[in-house]
Amino acid sequence: MGRMKRAAFTLIELLVVVAIVGLLAGILVPSLSKARGQTRRIVCAAHLRQVGVAMMSYLQESRDRMPYISYMPSVDPAPLTTEEPIYLADVLEKHFKGQTDVLQCPDDKPGATDRAAPNTGLSFFQSERSSYEYRVHLAGLKSTEIGRNGGRPWPPPGGQDDSVSPNTVWFARDYDNFHGKAGQTGARRYVYIDGHVSDYEN
Repeated sequence: MGRMKRAAFTLIELLVVVAIVGLLAGILVPSLSKARGQTRRIVCAAHLRQVGVAMMSYLQESRDRMPYISYMPSVDPAPLTTEEPIYLADVLEKHFKGQTDVLQCPDDKPGATDRAAPNTGLSFFQSERSSYEYRVHLAGLKSTEIGRNGGRPWPPPGGQDDSVSPNTVWFARDYDNFHGKAGQTGARRYVYIDGHVSDYEN
């Protein structure tokens, strides 16, 4: 009985296999990267919805008045005239029930955004305790008074009533274009007074 001849790959067959594996990797890796990016956007949207829920809870306790919050509290209290800055995280903390990690966008990473001192190399969450900027000129307004352009009384004093529902006005958004290049759909996420999240600024 003769010995069975052992099958072996030729050099050409090995090169073909390597080429196929490389081709598949070239196809799959960008798809996986895109899927991971989409997942981070979904998580960011879920966090912003929680911010919206917390703000609605705050409004119920504040007689419907929007809070006073500093724009960039790590730098100064502006536009407030208080001695100390006011952080979004502090204003809404009790309404998050301690889960302030919802203020962090997964794509808000250290060094991802070119920032000036004293925040060079820091994420917004690290410096501002939130990845989301508050629309500061809404401060003190009643949510039911907010009309077009986000801060004009609703309806506007005198002139034609061109007001819109306050639920079409965003009150917080990503500090920067965390999810893509400026101008791309979905590069920046917005949360509105009724708690819904959108890719678009109205």
